[in-house]
Amino acid sequence: MKNTIQVQDLISNVSNESLTAELEKASSRYHFLASWIGVIFNPVFAYTDYINIHDKWKELFIIRLSISLLTLMAIFLGKKFKWPSHAVVAVPILLISLQNGYGYSLIQDKDILGHSINYMALLIGVAMFILWRLSYSLIVVALSILATAIFILMNNGLNVNDFFVNGGLLLIAVALFMIVSIKTRYNLTVKEIKARLALQASNEEIQAQAEEIKTNNENLELLVKARTHDLERKNKALEEYAWINAHKLRSPVASILGLMNILKREEVNTEARIIMNHLQASTEKLDDVISSITKTIESADDLGEPIIKEYSQLSGTAKKI
Repeated sequence: MKNTIQVQDLISNVSNESLTAELEKASSRYHFLASWIGVIFNPVFAYTDYINIHDKWKELFIIRLSISLLTLMAIFLGKKFKWPSHAVVAVPILLISLQNGYGYSLIQDKDILGHSINYMALLIGVAMFILWRLSYSLIVVALSILATAIFILMNNGLNVNDFFVNGGLLLIAVALFMIVSIKTRYNLTVKEIKARLALQASNEEIQAQAEEIKTNNENLELLVKARTHDLERKNKALEEYAWINAHKLRSPVASILGLMNILKREEVNTEARIIMNHLQASTEKLDDVISSITKTIESADDLGEPIIKEYSQLSGTAKKI
């Protein structure tokens, strides 16, 4: 549950700028492809005009060629000025929709089904290639319905009821299918992009943490080496002091004690005897102090080795990390 919440947080933190950029990368290829398909195939569909609207097919052919030229301009200007790809592909879609709507002002009742099928081809193609927000689809469909209704009403030889019976309702159903299809693919694409960007951000965060850990380990290794060197230096100083204490300092004290033992055998007055006793007592105390210092240094030396060993092991662990 906690991991799910963290994933959702990462996805929700994806910026709109990053999402828009990635969405443009995912859709631009299909939008420009759809635009080129419109450039090539819209004039080819003049053959259907020749069948459905034989008397006016030349007029419509000129309109189709003009739309292809305008679409070409939109493609080249869009690439040159870095227009959003959905703005480029909207040009042929809207123009061809108006063209098909205009066709209803020229046909008779018997040609409604053929012309409606021609119109459906556009909507199906849009459903296959276009990837944009729901609002764009609604705008395109609303404008197409408005233009189609105006041109149908302009044609006195066309019966509205015949339009709905002979393909009009099916045309509306295809338009709704187009809206739902584009919306579904758009939502799925947005989710996939957000998940991918969230994963990328997570990997970058992990990489940054790894670099931080690596830096900390390197600093720890240097600290361990410095501390180990300091302990070794102090240990060496203690060893040298212990040697001096045990040999150079204790040796004269032992000599004094030996001399005192010799002097005790000599006949001296009472005052000298008292002085000698005080001197011997002080020398013995000094000998005890020296012995105590030696034992303390030896204890510290025994403790220093495990400490150095422990720091060395810690340094090795830091290297492994």
